[in-house]
Amino acid sequence: LSHIGDDNFWSYPFLRGSCARVPVSARIGAMNPSLRSDLLRLLRAAGAFLCAALVFGALSCFVFWEAECSGNVVEGGPVELSQLAVLGCAALAYALRARAARDGRGPARAFALCALVLLAMCVRELDGFFDRFPPFGHSTWAVIDLFVLLAFAAVLFAAFSRSIRDLAAFAAGPEAPLFAAGLIFAVVFAQILGYKGIWKAIFDLPIWQTASAPHIGPDGKLPGDLDLMRHVKNTVEESIELGSYLLLLASALLPPALARRR
Repeated sequence: LSHIGDDNFWSYPFLRGSCARVPVSARIGAMNPSLRSDLLRLLRAAGAFLCAALVFGALSCFVFWEAECSGNVVEGGPVELSQLAVLGCAALAYALRARAARDGRGPARAFALCALVLLAMCVRELDGFFDRFPPFGHSTWAVIDLFVLLAFAAVLFAAFSRSIRDLAAFAAGPEAPLFAAGLIFAVVFAQILGYKGIWKAIFDLPIWQTASAPHIGPDGKLPGDLDLMRHVKNTVEESIELGSYLLLLASALLPPALARRR
């Protein structure tokens, strides 16, 4: 705004000191090229912010829709299936980027390691499916993740110096902030908010009470609704996880898309 009074701000001399009506597009085209570039960059950033707001708003409506239809965000429901789809797409995107960067056009090993991390998270989300298979039962997902961990170690240590170089390049790139934010929300924040002790304190439930324990405590008092606590906890935890997985997917897709636009 401090440049509005400059002679080169508008190329139309009659605009200065005149109330003549000129289309906005003509005014933008007549701006100082540097100022016009900054304004367009600001408009693109505002558009990206609006798109992100619409995506996360749609996410909230989607969670509300499942809660309205099912009474809860349930395991194997639309929200969890969406989590798997988003995580799978993110892992596939990083794997494809690792393959495309093998000729030295990017940190290929860092992308491959990110794909393996996301694959391990996919397996963890599929724990209800893998638990049906013997002989490990409820630990089947952990056994599969152990093999993913071995693949991670193999990629990391097969060419350790190159892996460190690629990880350093990845940390300095545009993908790292979104990837780190997604991991923090999924692995740390969502798990902390998923701790039952926090929700039992919020709903004034004794810590000892579980779904199989009697609802009447030793003092004869009837605590709050345990089912309601579980429903609210699941809704909050699964919603945060889905949002964090969208950040992980954005970290894989947005940087190459923006690079192509430049």
